Amino acid sequence: MQQHSTFISAQSLPGLRLILLALALGLGAPPVSAATTDGKVKAPKRTEAPKDNRVWLMARADDTTVLRFGLPGAADPAFAVSCQPGAGLLQFTVELKSPKTPPGEGVALTLAAGKRKLELAASTFRGASDGLVVAEAAVTLDERVLDLFSDGETLSVRTPGTTASFPLAGAKLKLADFRRACQVRR
Repeated sequence: MQQHSTFISAQSLPGLRLILLALALGLGAPPVSAATTDGKVKAPKRTEAPKDNRVWLMARADDTTVLRFGLPGAADPAFAVSCQPGAGLLQFTVELKSPKTPPGEGVALTLAAGKRKLELAASTFRGASDGLVVAEAAVTLDERVLDLFSDGETLSVRTPGTTASFPLAGAKLKLADFRRACQVRR
């Protein structure tokens, strides 16, 4: 009786050649930094997303009240809505990283929260940091516009080429005071 060899060569199976190469290079082994002195392997540490320390704040100066989202004490917020009851204006200002929007151009600015949406024509200018563009738009002071801050969990701000989102939880807490400050005085 004739015996057959069950030895499989690396050349007879092309996929086996890749597996052998990967093992030879150590690609199947855990990273050296994950090994411990007792031979056990630790799970790699997860990198957590940095905590967002920005908050909603209200500020007043003369006839202007501002509801702003940014770092406490920072000169420039990421987003702000200001009202000037004497002039009957609401002004929206947002910092965006927008490669498609050079400073000095007019852009469409869309604010959306929940089922509400506001489309505005905005002007742009260079932001305080490199790569940032600030879009600014003004509308007639109408309390219905402020309903945007009470609908939904997130305010989405879009211009051509970029979108930014801001949580509304902190804004909702300050909205009643902001509305009172924005009422037209007679």
